[in-house]
Amino acid sequence: MLTLFKPYGDIFAEERRYGHIVNVVGVTEPEGPGREAEIRKKIKTCDILQADVDIAVNRELIEGAENLRAIVCTSIGTDYVDIPEMTKAGIPVANNPDFCIEAVAEFAMSLIFSIVRRVPKAVNGVADNNWLVRYQSGGIELKEKTLGLVGFGRIGREVARLASGIGMKVIAFDKYINTDLAASMGVTSVEIEELYAQADVISIHCPLTEETKGMIDKTALEKMKNGVYLINVSRGGIIVEEDITAFIKNGKLAGVALDVLGTEPPARFHPLIGLADQNVIITPHMAWNTHEADEKAFLHTLEQIKAISEGKVPSSVVNKEVLSNSRFLLTYF
Repeated sequence: MLTLFKPYGDIFAEERRYGHIVNVVGVTEPEGPGREAEIRKKIKTCDILQADVDIAVNRELIEGAENLRAIVCTSIGTDYVDIPEMTKAGIPVANNPDFCIEAVAEFAMSLIFSIVRRVPKAVNGVADNNWLVRYQSGGIELKEKTLGLVGFGRIGREVARLASGIGMKVIAFDKYINTDLAASMGVTSVEIEELYAQADVISIHCPLTEETKGMIDKTALEKMKNGVYLINVSRGGIIVEEDITAFIKNGKLAGVALDVLGTEPPARFHPLIGLADQNVIITPHMAWNTHEADEKAFLHTLEQIKAISEGKVPSSVVNKEVLSNSRFLLTYF
């Protein structure tokens, strides 16, 4: 029986779900040097690594992991995995391409509804026994407003579908956009500068890459409409938080809702936390977290683990170049 190593969280769910096909091991040490040492020790004997954003998967982590056959990510994004190094080492990395699409898209829409109606300020006002805050909360209606999507993958397309249903005009920027598909959904493909200039609400749905890291910065913000609303449910590193903070305070941004930050959890006195009265929402990277998404993640991960345990290649390998690597060929064939 192969060994599945989960170096974060508890392992009880994995034992219950996958224990009949793999031996599941986790980490017992609390945070600190002892935990790091335990992770490095256990990864050297495992066959499958279950990975998520809670751990950086790099060359140092897998050093000496001679038995490692595959890395199975529970998320869509793989930005926490050094893909070139895994490919060089002959280790396939499988993601979960259909995970939490509806969950994240619906959460993005809930954040949009909340900030355009200034819900954070209203909630704080009631908590402070200020019922008259209702006269200060106001907001805008979304019908006939323009939603700009930065990224038009599965989640972006689902947001487009939901937004179109309430009468929003949807435009999208994506270097790899299928323009025919976008057009069939009533979405207009635009360049990023056009999106900044036209959108009343901007929602980010692109992966974190070297190209997108820090793309929402002072320069980008200056190109946006006055009074624009900004939502990010993708990855925190896409925005420059110091610039966002400055543009909230100078009034250029009418509202910001972030489910992701550059460092998670953030520092106790993070400048964006506590700005509810300035129409800022910060949530703890929870857009993915629904019962339905969790079930989908389980079923897909189970499928990948079963394939590996049977000597087959996982179905959703993102580094397909690995399939010609000599170590991979020796491991699987």
